[in-house]
Amino acid sequence: MAGAQDNLLSWVDRIERHLRRRELAVFYDRAYRLPLPSLEHTTGIELRRADLVAWCLADYRVVPGEQLRHPRPASYAELMLVHTPEYLESLSRSETLARIFAVDASEVPVDHVLRTARIACGGTVEAARLALAGRCPTLNTLGGFHHAAPDHGGGLCVVNDIAVAIAALRREGFRGQINVLDLDAHPGDGTAECLRADPRVWMGSISGADWGPIAGVDEILLPAGCKDDQYLAALAALVSRMPRCELAFVIAGGDVLDGDRLGRIRLTLDGARERDIRVAQHFAHLPSVWLPGGGYHPQAWKILAQVGFILAGRTRARIGARYDPMASRLRRIIGEEQFAPRAGEPLSAEELEQSLWKRSAEEPRALGFYSRERLEYALSRYGLMSHLERLGYSDIRLEMGASPGNALRVLGRADGKEHVLVEAVLERRRIASWDFLFVNWLALRHPRARFTADRPQLPGQDAPGLGLARDMVELLAQVARRLDLDGVAFRPSWYHTAYSARYRGRFINAKRQGRFEALVRDLSGLSLLEATNAVAEGRVKLNGHPYTWEADDMAHWLGDQPPEDAETVAEREASHFTVEPRPASAGTHSAIDDASASGR
Repeated sequence: MAGAQDNLLSWVDRIERHLRRRELAVFYDRAYRLPLPSLEHTTGIELRRADLVAWCLADYRVVPGEQLRHPRPASYAELMLVHTPEYLESLSRSETLARIFAVDASEVPVDHVLRTARIACGGTVEAARLALAGRCPTLNTLGGFHHAAPDHGGGLCVVNDIAVAIAALRREGFRGQINVLDLDAHPGDGTAECLRADPRVWMGSISGADWGPIAGVDEILLPAGCKDDQYLAALAALVSRMPRCELAFVIAGGDVLDGDRLGRIRLTLDGARERDIRVAQHFAHLPSVWLPGGGYHPQAWKILAQVGFILAGRTRARIGARYDPMASRLRRIIGEEQFAPRAGEPLSAEELEQSLWKRSAEEPRALGFYSRERLEYALSRYGLMSHLERLGYSDIRLEMGASPGNALRVLGRADGKEHVLVEAVLERRRIASWDFLFVNWLALRHPRARFTADRPQLPGQDAPGLGLARDMVELLAQVARRLDLDGVAFRPSWYHTAYSARYRGRFINAKRQGRFEALVRDLSGLSLLEATNAVAEGRVKLNGHPYTWEADDMAHWLGDQPPEDAETVAEREASHFTVEPRPASAGTHSAIDDASASGR
């Protein structure tokens, strides 16, 4: 029955696409990804949200990739229409940006962070001009920086793109009524302050955060845990009070989802979709600019992608439950002809000449196929090289060597010396009845950054991570798929490494998986740092006996993973872990102090 319904929805969507499809202007740039890896750890934000949305809209043929609009950065003349010169000057200091993003100043590459803020602001300005000119909706995949005020920023907001766009339009002669509908889970305090002097701007907000009255804002404060029906009723009430307008800005906040780390509203994806359908219908035939605002849930990108579907007239379309835009993009890159292995044979000289790969056929090839040039091409095409440059590294290069495993290293220069940023040792390995791409070693290092209380050093780390763990896991999975292997396997040396991989992987040995599940269960009352230190320091007991971490093979299967084994269940139920407190004499010393340099 479910399959028939899916087929019917797909058929209806094709008809709707044919009859109602309209060209949607979507603004996006690769620089929309903030070069601040620790933000994912501290807030849960998906820094690739704009990438995921752009790739999704291209895959579903809502907006072909070549039709995405790449904005220019907002000029300082435009920014000074709203922000004070003193504040803009302060943005050249890493300490100012670190405060706005709640990260350590050592992590902030000032020029690149400012470029992200300015180019996103420029996207909102261009989207507003285009919306007015075409009397149509537009979508900017980064923006809605509603906490930035004239003389300060905050809450991850550097400059107020909505206020800058309105000020730019006013300077160009637009005098019409503007409505700002802020549907982020937090109120737009900065936007209200920026627009306070404009009498032809109405601001409305539905939020779940009580920050006290905000002058000039028609605000509805919802109770914690508010769900779909209550939210949609509040939306109807707010929309009914909106004045008629000639231009609208909509912050389609992604932090309203149930489970969002920083929001208190509990909408489903369908509830958020219904919210945006109703708002889009209300502003039909009016110019409107749609922006994402916040979003600190792994699925927040889907809210913004759904907005793209809705604005393009694809209101019945659904994003597949198992669809992953990152995997889809990597699959295309890895599957390209110039990166594809050919039946186990090395490339001929003619093929090398045609592909512009000038290396000798005797050079090392990763996994027997991939030359250094091919790997560097794939990593560059995906954006990894440019991302490392935006983190503050220069002269990025790839090294590859033959070894018992295939050793790969990405290096870059910073602070006058060269650093190893990414290091991997890979090989094919058969385990039990499966063939895996086996990761003997993987290190992702950001030596320019420092460990902090919010981003503590874990056992095995000698530098903070690059924020690329998910990217690398997906890249390895697609390489394994291309090589026709069953999946990716590795041997986690630390509890926190296995813990991070638990949703996509499991230990191959059934009893080992059972003990691990019991360990996760019994250590659930501790933070990850406390738990992994307790295991590393030998303060964990299994059924009353000292427990030593078992570094065993863990796998991520590309297809359906084997079903839960009866041995796993029995071992989980028979295993009970307890944690002893750290001896007072140990002071602040922990396994962290003796960590090796694996950085895994």
